Amino acid sequence: MSEDHPYLMTALVWASWTAIMLPRMVVTALLPTLESTYHITHAQSGLLMTSYFYAYTLMQIPAGILSDRFGSKRFIITSLVGSSIASLTLWQVESFEQMVLLRAVAGFFAGLWYAPSISLLTRSVRDRDRGKAMGIALSGPSVSDTMIFTMVGILGVDGFGWRNYFLIYAIPGFLCVLATWFMIREVTEKQGFPDQSTGPRAQLRMLRNRVVLAILICAIAVSIAQYSLRTFLPTYYVQSRGLTSSEASLLMVSYAASITLANPLGGYLIDRLGYGLPSTITLATMYVVTLMLPVIPLGIPTVVVLLAWGLMGGWSVTVFSVLLTRLAPPHMRGTFLGILNSCTFFGAATGPLILGYVADIGGFDTFFISVLLVFILASVAAIPVLRSHWRVKGQT
Repeated sequence: MSEDHPYLMTALVWASWTAIMLPRMVVTALLPTLESTYHITHAQSGLLMTSYFYAYTLMQIPAGILSDRFGSKRFIITSLVGSSIASLTLWQVESFEQMVLLRAVAGFFAGLWYAPSISLLTRSVRDRDRGKAMGIALSGPSVSDTMIFTMVGILGVDGFGWRNYFLIYAIPGFLCVLATWFMIREVTEKQGFPDQSTGPRAQLRMLRNRVVLAILICAIAVSIAQYSLRTFLPTYYVQSRGLTSSEASLLMVSYAASITLANPLGGYLIDRLGYGLPSTITLATMYVVTLMLPVIPLGIPTVVVLLAWGLMGGWSVTVFSVLLTRLAPPHMRGTFLGILNSCTFFGAATGPLILGYVADIGGFDTFFISVLLVFILASVAAIPVLRSHWRVKGQT
């Protein structure tokens, strides 16, 4: 695969990302039913995300390092096969403990996908188009969210059966395996074992860069807040606002659908304006969204806030990824994309566990306050990133 076919590569990464996200995130739409089925607390139900994301996080750095040296295709295929089989197995799971274990297995295999695929994508497009390509590819999760909430909203959970969602959502992963096998041709030469330009010392020098370190810390904080909010908001609507699971899912469609446009729009703005203004807008948006969600009436006002969250609140993923690929040399992009995604999903694993416990102890009002405080922490961590942007702007 080369720059002659960047749209094909972008489409393949987008499709694979969507396929991996379907069984990963359907759990949040099913959470109220799962809590009732297994008689578990919010903190315990958060383990379904935590077990997945800790295993996912564990594989990010090894996947990035190894794909830099031995090529990306084999890791992409292994990831799709393993995560799809794990999802298929969840179709017949019996106990909550088995479900937590299988979620960890799914996360382990899914963790092999991100760094190899995004590294391969960045080698397939020109630097000036990287923001748009990554924005389009990273819109896959929003498409999967839209599909999830729409299906759960229309088909329901009790009548259709929550297990059947895992069966259905395993299928796209196997289809993407076939597409990847026949359509991706590896062009990078295998680099073997590390030399001075790719080894631990070079990686440590990159980690000492203040902007790189700020990106990683900010990614952790944003992920803690975003994934906690994303995980428990449907449960909040069911348990605190009196909606059914189907009604909560239909309400969340507005959020999920708007994210479909968010990453391409964010990527376009980054290519045009740099990363400073999009970073500021996305953090400011999340302050407003977190403050408004627990107090606005259900209906159109809630839909408007969810649309704002989806359209502007998710740019941080694209900002961090594009900026990091510009700071890291090509031979270390997979490694540092793996480190970035490891930090992101460490936050995604930790957030639902800790803030789920906060919701158990202090209720959802305390939960929303805690989410806001984490977003403020993310803003403080982002200061070196924003300073570097405006410093470069001033020089030009």
